[in-house]
This record gives sequence, C-alpha cells and structure tokens, in this order.
Amino acid sequence: MALDKTVLEIPESGYTLGLVGESGSGKTTLGLSILRLIESPGRIVSGQIEFQERDVLKMSNNEIREYRWRDVAMVYQSAMNSLNPLSRVVDPITEVLRVHSGISKQEAWSKASSLLSEVGIDPVRARDYPHEFSGGMRQRVVIALALALSPKLLIADEPTSALDVVVQKQILALLRREVSQKKLSLLFITHDISILTDVVEHVAVMYAGEVVEIGPVDEVLFEPLHPYTEMLLGSLLTVDSDEKSLDAARGLREPVTEIRPDNNYCKYVGTCKYAFDRCRKERPILSETTGGRKVSCHKYN
Repeated sequence: MALDKTVLEIPESGYTLGLVGESGSGKTTLGLSILRLIESPGRIVSGQIEFQERDVLKMSNNEIREYRWRDVAMVYQSAMNSLNPLSRVVDPITEVLRVHSGISKQEAWSKASSLLSEVGIDPVRARDYPHEFSGGMRQRVVIALALALSPKLLIADEPTSALDVVVQKQILALLRREVSQKKLSLLFITHDISILTDVVEHVAVMYAGEVVEIGPVDEVLFEPLHPYTEMLLGSLLTVDSDEKSLDAARGLREPVTEIRPDNNYCKYVGTCKYAFDRCRKERPILSETTGGRKVSCHKYN
C-alpha cells in the first residue's frame, strides 16, 4: 500500500507507539520508509523523513548505513527470513558490532553473547544455527541483533504474528523490558489491537495509507474518535459477539478507496455510517482535538 500524506512524530527517547490497521493499510511500508528501505519498483516520490533535524532521504550511503543501526533498527516480521540459515545465530550480531564499532572479534563475541543472554538465550547456544531454534528463540535473536548498537528507535513489525499465545506473551514482555531499561522509543506495528495495552502507551490508526487517529492507547481503545477505529474495535470477535460484530468484521474485507492525487474527499466515506456532504467534497486532515488527541474526521473539525 502506498503512503499518502502520512504524518507521524516519534520522540527519540521513552515513547512507545503502536501502529494498527488492517492488512494493506501501509503499516510495514511506513516502517520501511523510515529506514529508507523501500525496494524497487516502489519509491518515495515526495515528502520528508527527518531524524534529529536531518533529512533521511538526503543522507549519503555511509550516513544511511550508520543511521540504520545506531539510530533506528528494525525487528522484521519473519525471524527465520531475517537470519542466514548458513550462519550461526551469533554471527550477524558480531558482524554488526565489528563493522560499526570497530572492536576486535573477541570483544564482539563477548558483547554478542551478553546480548543473547539479555534476551533469554544461553550463550552456550551462540554457535547453533537458526534451524536449531524454535520460532520464539529466533525472534529473540533478531531482537538482540536490532539492539546491538543501542538504537534510539526500535521498529518492531508484527514480531509475534507467527508465535503461539504463550511465546507471544514472552516476546511482548521482553520488548517491554528492553525498551524500558534502555530508554529507547518503540514503533510497534501490528494488526492485533488486543495486544497493544501490553506493549505501548500510544496508538496510531492507519487506513488506506494515512494515519487517521492518534492518542493514548487506553483512550483510543475505549473511546475511539474516528469511525474506522470504531469499526476496527467492533470487529474484535469473542464468544459473545453478536451479528453487529460479525458485520463489522466482514467490513474489514471491503476494498479501500483507490489512492489518487486528485482524491479530494474522505477515503472512508463509502463505508462510514456518519458520512455527510462535506465528507464527499473535502478531504479531512489529521488535526488536534480536545485532550491532545488527533483525528482526521469532519465530525471533529
């Protein structure tokens, strides 16, 4: 999904933000854009990505290489695909440490072993290969790799999507602890709204390539402002779900509005039960409401 006039601000220390939305809404694209990792034929045609008053899009190759590990790091969705099956799990960590810190092989090995220990992996298993680890353990290795250079922002893209419930809780607890202890900021990308309260303090909701609502996680989940957020929460199915909840869940399968430069109307207008004339003639922008929350909806602007 293409991003479309997406606005997001993340303080560089101690700020935890969940990014939610249905599949195809642009969540992963946003994470990759922050790291300038959009692959061809995809490209960034306009806009700015700023970090500490520097434009990431204008960084040289050397600058972007340092930025990706020292400033911002990412835990990718598929841990197995992030690890070379022919390399020991400790190898990518030692490589990052040696390339970016200029330390000796022995020092890198020692620090890598310490990092693995921090995420709950016995350093004795540092010489093992990825296929000898469970999915949860491989995800721990990827987290240790992302934290190797103590980045200021950690992006976690669906880090628990392929894990069972028990392991999922362990990984979420690990992320929460590491973020807190190292005082870094976290962008946690997920489609599972139900796990947000265990990880983040703030949440941003994405629809069709743009952020439509931002606020404290408890306020957004219990008192949503945007109609799309309301629909997402209504789609959480339980054993007590009624026909209304099932209809909301089916609504997630409706195709989103095509993104075009000349779309001068609300993208959600075709699905929104609150839509009125202005929604069909003028595109809403993300604006602050009472209490510091932000929403892109004409109901509040």
